[in-house]
Amino acid sequence: MITLKRVDETNWREVIQLEVDNTQKSFIESNSQSLLEAAYDGSLRWHPFAAYSQEECIGFVMIGAYDPEEKWIWLDRVMLAKKFQGKGLGTELLDEVVRLITNQWDAKEIILSVTPDNEDAIGFYTAYGFEWLDKVDPANGEQLMRLNI
Repeated sequence: MITLKRVDETNWREVIQLEVDNTQKSFIESNSQSLLEAAYDGSLRWHPFAAYSQEECIGFVMIGAYDPEEKWIWLDRVMLAKKFQGKGLGTELLDEVVRLITNQWDAKEIILSVTPDNEDAIGFYTAYGFEWLDKVDPANGEQLMRLNI
């Protein structure tokens, strides 16, 4: 079972040591960069979480940019360390993310962006239930997807 714990002074070093496969590095920012963004870009109120399987840190997610009027929240980062990929843990991780979001925010949609050439991520998110939005993230040109919750 996957659990999520806020990234803080006790676990940030574990999180920044996690890496995706070399073929995936162009699709996602490093966890170090994400933690800096969470610390210094206060406008979007990012919430970074470490993902654990039992006591081992296996991944990272960052959630924020909550819109209480439109009732959506942004899932900005989702990563599983390379040695934990391909074991069904990604679905468990998203299940826990959805559970966390529904418990902590009054959101009806989860929004994320994905690069058009990241076929593995697109297949994963589509199989999970995300749908394409006819919108592009103005910050990076990535295509937007939505999950109704």
